Amino acid sequence: MAMLSAVGIFLSVKGILPGKISNKPAKIIMAVIGMLLIIEGILLFLGADLNGNLQDNIKQNKLKTNGSYKFVRNPCYCLFLLGCTGALFIAHNPLLMVLPPVFYVWMTVILKNTEEKWLTELYGEEYTEYCKRVNRCIPWIKL
Repeated sequence: MAMLSAVGIFLSVKGILPGKISNKPAKIIMAVIGMLLIIEGILLFLGADLNGNLQDNIKQNKLKTNGSYKFVRNPCYCLFLLGCTGALFIAHNPLLMVLPPVFYVWMTVILKNTEEKWLTELYGEEYTEYCKRVNRCIPWIKL
């Protein structure tokens, strides 16, 4: 994700990839959205071990469902998704917005075929129910 984002931004900055927005208000809005996405990703990542018991959960073989894990199952992947998407917004080129859906599909395929299979085997119904409540990579709050 980071490499594709960096290449896309580089191509946009060098003028190789057309479509860069020059409208000042649009650029400001895109920059603000980009910064907010990056900040949200960082906060979710930092909140993953908010009360400092992540290592305890691992040692005790317990499923972690508090902290950022209340909102997203994969805070680290979420950080990359939100951070790269934020950087793409800051680049002010709408053509780069094709990348975040690609990133999401890529992460979904990888996670479903690796980590989620392993966690389902390890935690069974508890993990299955957790998956029903909490999204994989895009945080949400159930009201």
